[in-house]
Amino acid sequence: MALLNGQSCAARLQDEVAQAVTSPSPSPSPSPLPGSISGPGQLYATPFPISSPVTPPPVPTPTPVSTASAGPVYLVRPSGTPSIAPKPEETSQPTPTPTGLPTLQPGQVAVMADKIAGSTKAGVPGDATGNVHIFYQDEILVGDRAHYDGIRTITVTGNPYIVNRTKDSVLYADRITFDLVSQKAALYKGRGESSQGVERGLVYFGAQDLRTDQHGVAHGNFATVTTCDRPRAGYHITGRTIDVIPGDKIVITKAVLFLGAIAVFFLPRVVIPLRTVSDERQRPQFFPDIGYNSVQGYYIRARLSFGHDQYYYGYYTVEFYTKQGTTLGYNGTITNKKGRRTTNIAVQRVDSHLPPAPSVNYNLALQDTENFSQTLHGNLQYSYQSAYGPYTNFPSSQSLNAQIAHTSLTESQTYTFTRQSTGSQASSDSFGFSDSRQFGPTLQNTFTANLSRSQTNYTAGTFISNSTGTVNDLLHWSTNAADYQLTFDKTFAQTPFNINREPELQITPRLFASHFIFPIAPTLTIGQYNEPQTPETTSRADLALNMGPVLYSFFGNQFSANMQVHQYAYGTGDLKASIMQQMSLTSQIGSHINNVVSYNEQNFNGPGTVPFSTLDLQNSQNYKNATDSLRFFNGDIYNLSLNYSTSFNGIAQPVSYQLVTRPSPRSYASLTGSFNPGPGQGFFPSTLQFSTPFGGGAWLQFQGDIDWKNRDRIENKSIYYSRIIGDCYEIQLSYNQNSRELNATINILAFPSHAATFGLTNRGSLIPTGFNGYP
Repeated sequence: MALLNGQSCAARLQDEVAQAVTSPSPSPSPSPLPGSISGPGQLYATPFPISSPVTPPPVPTPTPVSTASAGPVYLVRPSGTPSIAPKPEETSQPTPTPTGLPTLQPGQVAVMADKIAGSTKAGVPGDATGNVHIFYQDEILVGDRAHYDGIRTITVTGNPYIVNRTKDSVLYADRITFDLVSQKAALYKGRGESSQGVERGLVYFGAQDLRTDQHGVAHGNFATVTTCDRPRAGYHITGRTIDVIPGDKIVITKAVLFLGAIAVFFLPRVVIPLRTVSDERQRPQFFPDIGYNSVQGYYIRARLSFGHDQYYYGYYTVEFYTKQGTTLGYNGTITNKKGRRTTNIAVQRVDSHLPPAPSVNYNLALQDTENFSQTLHGNLQYSYQSAYGPYTNFPSSQSLNAQIAHTSLTESQTYTFTRQSTGSQASSDSFGFSDSRQFGPTLQNTFTANLSRSQTNYTAGTFISNSTGTVNDLLHWSTNAADYQLTFDKTFAQTPFNINREPELQITPRLFASHFIFPIAPTLTIGQYNEPQTPETTSRADLALNMGPVLYSFFGNQFSANMQVHQYAYGTGDLKASIMQQMSLTSQIGSHINNVVSYNEQNFNGPGTVPFSTLDLQNSQNYKNATDSLRFFNGDIYNLSLNYSTSFNGIAQPVSYQLVTRPSPRSYASLTGSFNPGPGQGFFPSTLQFSTPFGGGAWLQFQGDIDWKNRDRIENKSIYYSRIIGDCYEIQLSYNQNSRELNATINILAFPSHAATFGLTNRGSLIPTGFNGYP
């Protein structure tokens, strides 16, 4: 059997038939098919691979509306032993299909088997036995035996299953009935497995009555879903209904989460993605967070995902705290089907029972992006916040940002408006415009203008306002000899501030003393400057020299030095200068000791705040500092660092230390602190961290401070424990002594990036993953 290349669905079927599963045959090579069906032709059958890259399902074709079928097209496979193998190993490339074969019309179904019994005419019952393959639209139905009732139904038995064309999703059943007209399959005691969107293992699902259409979209009742090979040993989810959309998602309604045989949580809807998820709003959270802290009490937090398609999706948040109250949230994204507009809405309602008085507050965030054309884009953002956290009572704040941007290959213009307010105490408005133009590969110009007004009234009877206008133009010209940058920057304000450049020219030569013993990079800046708040207006010149690095090696030691010199001259006759030096010496002593000595020095000459009070400020005193870092190490077995610094002022400085070691390849420990010399000083509290295996699939991490002056008491303790159950999911527990907080969460290993990572004070492990040892 083959399909003519002139029809798209025929071409897809031809590829599948050319890769049809067949059993080993005594013959050394495939034999031609005797006879022909619906016309002259022959078929050569070869095994098809079960794995290939994941691709989205094709656009569905309209379902036929007739109530009777013309019947399937039968094909008889060369003799061989029937074999049902959902996932055989890949074989060599299929043999090209001979040309001149019969054409299968769109909507028809092909049946391939080892043996055909009964009639093969349309409208007459028939049977196919032995390695039966039924090809239709986007799926392949496989079994040992198939019976056609002569009207519209084919019943397949004998370990039947349905495999999709991407070979990454399989549906099994005890019996499958297939409707030739609607091309839908009904699976008795259906179950399936898929690797779509799964980062580790497979996702398994099943239902009492599972039905699937020609595109592999399945629906069933009384469903179960898990990613564990042994659900009773791990976890599983049961639900009233299940919808499986290949390449997109699995949706379970009225879901109950079981850990082992114990039901622990109910969710009205669970969405499991069968695709790579990059948008955080589409990431599901399968399990709630459960814990306790001293401020909010015991709590349970859950995030319920929803989404009809890629044009509307998001999640709900439900948080319950025994002391604080209930928090409800919604985060949804709506996208225009043409892809021109995307809107995201986030709303949160916080019902707090904490002191000083019960309150209900709301947070709102709105973001709208629209592409009017390929070169014209708009963006609108609005936020309102009145809930800031427990025991925090601030006035509500609002923020509005609007932007319209026009961009092309050589120019861009942007118009902006911003408004921010905090209750009735403060507000600000701003209008902005910018224009960027590319006159050529070496000449560019950027112009910006801004008008703003701000007012504050934090203290009764005290009202402060200021109106500001700024103009800035930056012209950049690059040549082979030098780089030129001309800046004009002017600020107009009721209350003067800032430095005005009217204008400023900066010249940076590309090549300067290229054959000198060390690199020298000069920069000359000249211009006319105005500081209205002083007030002062004068010219200024700044010659900057960046010299180095100077590198020198001797006896296995590495020496490096840098210097930055600034010479300032002003139209007022004032002169001042600064010199900054950095030097370091790195010494390798044997194979287990390393020492680094560094020296920094800053020297200033001239008045520090003259003639400008905000430009070219200098310290009145010179400064120098030296540090020494001594390390003892042995690969990643241990690393001891001792660090000392001095400012050459006769005052003893502390010595800091850090000891990092790996007692075993899977364990880690560190001790960090400092020693202060002098009476009444000594060792100050040190931070202790360690991580170690704690049984099969379990880890224990600890962090705390050792108070050497308080009987070596360990304070500020944080403990983290994790355990992998059945190579399926991970239980994570944490305790923080300072906040008296206990957290518990579960991470599904099949979707490690779909849920938030675990941590005590941030999203991550207590112990760093890298090792501070010498490589």
